[in-house]
Amino acid sequence: MKTKNVLMSGMLALGALTSADIQAKTVKVESPADQAVVDAAIAKVYPSLVRIHVIMENPKDGRMQKNGGTGSGTIIHPDGYILTNHHVAGKGTRVWVRLANKEKINAEVVGTDPQTDLCVIKMNMDQVPDSMKPLPVASFGDIKTLKVGDRVMSMGSPAGVSQSVTMGVVANMEMIAPGNSSGVKQDGETVGDLVRWIGHDAVIYFGNSGGPLVNLRGEIIGVNEIGLGSLGGAIPADIAKYVADELIQNGTVRRSWTGMIAQPRLESSKHKAGVLIAAVIDASPAAEAGLQVGDLVTHVDGLAVDASAPEHLPLFNRVVLGIPVAKSVEVKFERDGKKQTVNVTTVERSAAKGEDLAMPDWGITARDLTLRSALALKRENTDGVRVSSISKSGPAASCKPALKAGDIILSVNQKPVQQMKDVVTITRERVAERKAGQPDGVKTLVEFERKGQLLATVVELGKEPNQSKSSAAQRAWVGVETQVLTRELAKLLGVPSKKGVRVTQVIPGSKAEEAGFLKGDLILKMDGQVIRAERERDAEVFKSLVREYPVDESVSFDVIRDGKEMQITCVLQAAPKPSSEYRKLINKTLECTLRVPSKANAVEAKIEQGIYVDSVERAGWASLAGLAGGDVILQINGKEVSSLEMIEKELVEIEAKKSDYIVLLVKRGKLTKFIEIHPIWKNR
Repeated sequence: MKTKNVLMSGMLALGALTSADIQAKTVKVESPADQAVVDAAIAKVYPSLVRIHVIMENPKDGRMQKNGGTGSGTIIHPDGYILTNHHVAGKGTRVWVRLANKEKINAEVVGTDPQTDLCVIKMNMDQVPDSMKPLPVASFGDIKTLKVGDRVMSMGSPAGVSQSVTMGVVANMEMIAPGNSSGVKQDGETVGDLVRWIGHDAVIYFGNSGGPLVNLRGEIIGVNEIGLGSLGGAIPADIAKYVADELIQNGTVRRSWTGMIAQPRLESSKHKAGVLIAAVIDASPAAEAGLQVGDLVTHVDGLAVDASAPEHLPLFNRVVLGIPVAKSVEVKFERDGKKQTVNVTTVERSAAKGEDLAMPDWGITARDLTLRSALALKRENTDGVRVSSISKSGPAASCKPALKAGDIILSVNQKPVQQMKDVVTITRERVAERKAGQPDGVKTLVEFERKGQLLATVVELGKEPNQSKSSAAQRAWVGVETQVLTRELAKLLGVPSKKGVRVTQVIPGSKAEEAGFLKGDLILKMDGQVIRAERERDAEVFKSLVREYPVDESVSFDVIRDGKEMQITCVLQAAPKPSSEYRKLINKTLECTLRVPSKANAVEAKIEQGIYVDSVERAGWASLAGLAGGDVILQINGKEVSSLEMIEKELVEIEAKKSDYIVLLVKRGKLTKFIEIHPIWKNR
C-alpha cells in the first residue's frame, strides 16, 4: 500500500476533536477505512501537542548570551508534564508553551537528560483554566510491536507555526549516525551511545524536534530528534518513557560509569563474540580493576555482550550504564588469548561538564569540573574552575599572562578554589574593596593551570572593559591559505565589485576546519570590516588584518559559498611553526602525511611517543577508515610506534605483504580509538 505525505496545519481547539474536523484537513489515504484509522489516531494525540518557546543562555565571549528558540512537545501527564528534547528546552532559563487551542502557559524545566536528548518540563497549572482540565494526555505504545514498513505520523510545530502532522513509514528500527560520525552531541554527551533511532520518512521540519512519532493506534512510539538525509530519527518510546518517568520522579537519571569506551570487534579479529575496549579512562573504575585497551569483554554482570557492528554498541552501553550505582559486577574478558575475570565497582556517572556561569568582574564564563571532566583532563580531583569563554576586552584578557578558555583557576587572592561558589565569594569580597567610581579594578593574584603548567597572573577584578583589540602578544592566524579576489576573478565568479580573498586550502586540524571553511569560499568581511584586497599586491592584506586581533578571539567572517551568502564564526589561533621544520612521511598508498609531533602537540595530547597525522587526503584509504588530521598513531598492527623511521619500515613491509588490514591505535583528543584500514592493493 502506498503512503502519501500529509501536512495538517492545526487550528483545532484543545479538547474534543471530531472526525469531521480532522478529515477536513487531511488528504485521503487509501480508503475510507484507512482514513478512519488515521483520523482516530490523530484525535488521540493531537490535542496533547504543544509548541514550546525557550530562552536559553550559552557561554560566548565572556558572557552568557541569550538566544530564543522553539520546538515541540507532548503532554504525558495530567499534572502538566510535557516531554520534549534536551536540545529544545534542557538549557532553558525561560520556557512557555502554546497549547493546541493557542493558550499560552508558562512552564519550567523539571529535569533534563543530555545523554538521550530528552527533557521534561511542567506547565504552571495555576494558569490553566478549569475549563481545560483535565488536560489531554498522550500515552506510550509498545516499541516491540513496531516494525519496518509500519505507517507512522510525525506531530509537532515546524518552524514555530501551529501544530501539524505528516505521515510516512518506518524505514529503519536501528538507525545510527552514519560513517565514522560519533553521533549527536549534547552538552558533551553523545546521544548515539545509548540511542538507536527509529528512522522514518514522515517529513519533519525545523521546529519538529521534541514532537511525538505516533503509530496508527494513536500511541507515542518515539520522540523526533534528528534528520539524516531524507529520513527523520526518533528516540524509541521505551527509552523515552523510562527517562521521562525518572525525570518526573527524581529530576535526573542516575546511571553507572566505569570509564571504559567500547567499539565493535575488528573485522580482522578471529573472535565471534565480545566487545572491544577502545579506551580506558585513567583512575576510572575500569582502570582500577585492571581492564586495558584491547581487552575483549564477553560478559558483564552475568550477561553475554557482543558488538560486531556499530548498531550493537548502544545495547552494550545500556547494559553497563544500567548497572545499579556502586554495585560491584563481574566482568569477563579475553586478553592475549587468555580468559580473565575482574570485579568492577561502578560509580555514579557525573555530567560530562559543569554548568557555565558568567563572572562579569572577570570578563569570563566558567564552570565547575565534574568527575568525568577531571579524569579526562588527568586531574587527581575536581578542585578548580575551568574557563569556558573570555571577553576580549575584559580584565581576564588584559592581564599578563592573559587567561584563556580551558585554563583551570586554582586559587584567587591566595585562597584555594574548589568550586564556582568559591570564586564568586572571593570576587565579591575583593570588588567590595574598590572605591566607588574607580575605573581601575582590584589587583588580585590568580593561580591557574594551563597544559600542565602552574601559572600566576594579576587580574584587575571589576576593571572597566578595555576596548582595544590588540592586547595579545602572539600573532593571530586563521587556518586557511588564500588568494586575492581580483577584479577579473570576482567578475568571472559572479561577484563583480566584491573585494576579499578566496580560500585555496583549509589547514587540517585547524580551527578554520572546525568552523566549516571550505576550499573555494570567498571571504569578504571580517567582523563587519571589508577585506580590501582586489589586486595581487594585496596578498598580505588579509593576514595583516588577522594579526590585529588577539589569539583565541572568536571572529565572524562574511562568506559567499556557491553563490550564497553566509557567516562563519572562527576562533583565531596562534600562528604555527613552518611545516618545513618537521620531517614528513608521505604515504601515497594510504594517501596520508605523517610527521613527528611538535612539542606543543605532545604536551597538548599528553603523549610521550607516537606519530602525528599531519593530513589525510579525502576519499583515500586512510580517510575512508576514519583517520583524521591531528590523530596521533600509537600502534600499528599491535606494535608500539617509536619513531617515524619505525612506522615507515612497517608500512613498507605491510605493502610488500599486501596485508588485508592495517590496524592503528590512535589518540584523538582525550581518548584512544582503533582505526582499521582495509586497502585494495594494486597488482595483487
